[in-house]
Amino acid sequence: MLRTLLLTTFLGCMMILSACTMGDEDSVIEDNTLWIAPFNQDPEEQYVLREVTLTSSTIVDGKPNHLDTLNVGDVITIEYTETDSSIAESITRK
Repeated sequence: MLRTLLLTTFLGCMMILSACTMGDEDSVIEDNTLWIAPFNQDPEEQYVLREVTLTSSTIVDGKPNHLDTLNVGDVITIEYTETDSSIAESITRK
């Protein structure tokens, strides 16, 4: 009985988690906004995602307005505009 309950709970959690990850993974950028997290993270700490605004003049890997090259999990370096530290001037993938 306990084994059945644990198995049912485990399968239920797996279905919920898989449903959460199946969403919009084909689109990293939504409404010209990119959400980023630090690359080096301590599993015991909590981190806040940073909102980065992208414009049509944002350069990605040396190409203007080439935002579709970014993927979930990419390690990137962002250079911000001088006037606003939330707007990306250029993005370079490592």
